[in-house]
Amino acid sequence: MIPPYEDREQTAVKHRILTRYLSGFVPIVGNWNSNITYIDCLAGPWRSADPNLADTSFASAIEVLRATRKVLSARGKTPRMRCLFIERDFEAFAKLRRYCDGVSDIEVTAHNWDFTNHVDDIVRFAEERSKSFPFVFIDPTGWEIVQPELIAPILRLEPGEVLITLMTSWITRFIGDKSKGFERLLGVDLPRILQLEGEEQEEEVVRCYAKTVRDTGRYKYVCTLPVMKPDQDAFHFFMIYGTRHIRGVEVFKETEKSVIPFMHEARAMAQERRRFEQSGQIPMFGPEARYREKKFTQFRLKNLEVAKCHLRDILQGSEQIPFDDAWAITMQYSGVMNSDLQNWIAEWKNAGQLEITNQQPGQKLPQKNRNQSLKWRNN
Repeated sequence: MIPPYEDREQTAVKHRILTRYLSGFVPIVGNWNSNITYIDCLAGPWRSADPNLADTSFASAIEVLRATRKVLSARGKTPRMRCLFIERDFEAFAKLRRYCDGVSDIEVTAHNWDFTNHVDDIVRFAEERSKSFPFVFIDPTGWEIVQPELIAPILRLEPGEVLITLMTSWITRFIGDKSKGFERLLGVDLPRILQLEGEEQEEEVVRCYAKTVRDTGRYKYVCTLPVMKPDQDAFHFFMIYGTRHIRGVEVFKETEKSVIPFMHEARAMAQERRRFEQSGQIPMFGPEARYREKKFTQFRLKNLEVAKCHLRDILQGSEQIPFDDAWAITMQYSGVMNSDLQNWIAEWKNAGQLEITNQQPGQKLPQKNRNQSLKWRNN
């Protein structure tokens, strides 16, 4: 783990999610949009340990925009790239402003705003250029700022996508405190969620919030991805991603596939560093040899079973469904990958329970964008 992220490895994982996604998102969107708008609603910097602020979300995004602009230029595409960085704290904003003043190759606007009072201004910024595609990053330390009613105008930007940090560890810790007003976050689902405990409650908080984001923003797809605490076998927060296009899901799943091993590696190194600090002994084996984790493994196994049952129920209740739809349905479950879906299809097909329409000669399993469908055989 690079030194600036020591003791905040979860931030390194979050920034990896952001940059890995943008690296795939920008080249796709830049093919048909003349303006790409990146908005960081709570830019900071916070706890930055790099004198050049390289360990911040805004600096990471700028570097991705520079790199992807070269990719697009090689294709003969020259979309205009614009950034809006917002920070309420005056001292943090002063650092942000100094950084932005040093950026001359990308259009950067910075405002010392309280985000909650300027949602309409953010929407105007996103819409002021024709053929603009905004990507909005909302990364709070609490929950109040991401309440659906407040950010609804941002969620409804169309076209547009959003990535939100949902601080589940904080929410589940205080969810029983009536003074916190969690009904503004979870609405009518709150009384039911309060009856749950532990992992079940945490999962339901994420599911209900993701559904509200989907409904409010009229997104076709919402994906979620947990980020673990460095020193505890627990989730710290979930990243909530909303998109209206299956290509967005594809890029996000590639991001997830890349980030999960990175997260475990970062946690292993953090745990090894803490052991050394406590004992002063140099270990005989590498960090991976002593790395321990159960939470994510159990979470993934549960999601695999839930996603499989969900898809099977849909197949059994329909005449047939396009494979592209089946893929998108299952990929919205965190931890579920394309290989898992293909394994289920192979299992059902070999058992004589499933047909694949429009299958090409020599093709064993379906593929996206081939106009193929899945049909359950009701024997």
